[in-house]
Amino acid sequence: MFCIRRFQNFVLTAFLALPLSGAMMMQGSNAKTSPAKNAWQETSSNDGSWRVQWRVLVDGKESELPIVRRRFTIELIIESTRNPTELPKSVMVDAQMPDHGHGMNVAPTIVLEKSRECRAEGMLFHMSGRWEVDVDIDDGVTVERAQWNIPMY
Repeated sequence: MFCIRRFQNFVLTAFLALPLSGAMMMQGSNAKTSPAKNAWQETSSNDGSWRVQWRVLVDGKESELPIVRRRFTIELIIESTRNPTELPKSVMVDAQMPDHGHGMNVAPTIVLEKSRECRAEGMLFHMSGRWEVDVDIDDGVTVERAQWNIPMY
């Protein structure tokens, strides 16, 4: 009797979860691979000294979100809000999952495109969940952080 009851609960749970998981898979696959109408997003550094525009590229194409367990690139345009001619001396990009207490398993390569534009190549979110991207901007005196969340559900 115990084995039959456990089997019935398992079947019932699996049956109820099937439509939900199918809908999530459909929504996730469309959202992650379809190009956004305006993929560029914007945030400010924590003290407001820098404006950071960013977008995600998967296989060289704009994407709303990265794809879990697949390498992607984040393109950045960084502008000073204090002085339009000021350029960052260096930029570092990293990401972590604050809810899980760990970061990425890989370190991205930062490629400086132009004076205000760069790319973080080889980013990899190895699991689903909320990821926080950190961009540390060094002006030669102070390092200021811009950060945003990317929901990978």
